[in-house]
Amino acid sequence: MRSIIMRHISILITLFTIVAFNSCNGQFENSDPPVKRSQSSDLTNPRPADLTSSKSVATEKHHELQKVDAPVFKFPQNRMVILNNLKAKIAKGEHLTVHVFVPLCDNENQGIVPTSPSIGNGFDAKRNLYWGTSKGMKRYFIDLSDWIMINSREKVTEFILDRAIFEKEYLNGSKVLLIMDAYRGDQMQLCLEDYFKSLAGVKLDSVATELQTFPAYGNADLLIFNGHNGLMDTAPRYFKNVDSRPKDAVAIACISKDYFKPYWELAGAYPLVMTSGLMYPGAFCTEFIVNEWALLSDAEACRKAAGSAYYKYKPKSGPNGSNNLFRTGW
Repeated sequence: MRSIIMRHISILITLFTIVAFNSCNGQFENSDPPVKRSQSSDLTNPRPADLTSSKSVATEKHHELQKVDAPVFKFPQNRMVILNNLKAKIAKGEHLTVHVFVPLCDNENQGIVPTSPSIGNGFDAKRNLYWGTSKGMKRYFIDLSDWIMINSREKVTEFILDRAIFEKEYLNGSKVLLIMDAYRGDQMQLCLEDYFKSLAGVKLDSVATELQTFPAYGNADLLIFNGHNGLMDTAPRYFKNVDSRPKDAVAIACISKDYFKPYWELAGAYPLVMTSGLMYPGAFCTEFIVNEWALLSDAEACRKAAGSAYYKYKPKSGPNGSNNLFRTGW
């Protein structure tokens, strides 16, 4: 009898694990059957054997961090300087800038449970799960009536397949520019390094349209990574802060708390919102976070906003589960 009970428990645990990992890429939201993952050994960023658990990764990153010379600029313990900078920009009538980095969902080149071929092609932004579907970054914001798309451009570079710029005004007087870039699915390391370079002030750049040039990358105020947690597959370089201007950082990806914190610390960023478990990185989390952030709400309010968004669109996670999925601060 005992052996039978244990066998049933083992089966239940296995089923739960499969469901959790499928929810990580939203596979159950689609009707198309899953495809068999490629067994090719020449993936762009193969998963290292020692990056298999959040605890081992956190330990490894801590040891790596000790090898890097301490930065001159100390990472912010709180958001006081960041909030003062945002208030000053609002008082001057300047835009608050958000830059979102989206690595396109890629069945072949990312360590994910493969989803449908039509939305898991990392070379096709228009139909991609993280970009062109109803909960994908660009399509989702196009469908929002309070956000206006002021520019869209395909094939920005060989590796950035699409870029969109949105704008919204808030009751407190803030005007937000939301710049989002869709990186080719096999360019996870480039996407991560651009994100971390921007937080560290190493990559200071702008994006130009036919009518205007907007601050972006390290000139932005809030930088968001939204997609598969590529730090599970690859280990990009660390970048020390060089501009002494702290920025808010968000990572909407599975278990981002354990993976992203060491990079944020060295980059001089503040961990505004991160995750503690497996999740589906839908664009709704970014919307709710940005709405609170633009009102100069505190970090806890931004965290709760992410939880509210997740419960609204993924109600099976439950109100407590959705709220507890997100973390903030050191």
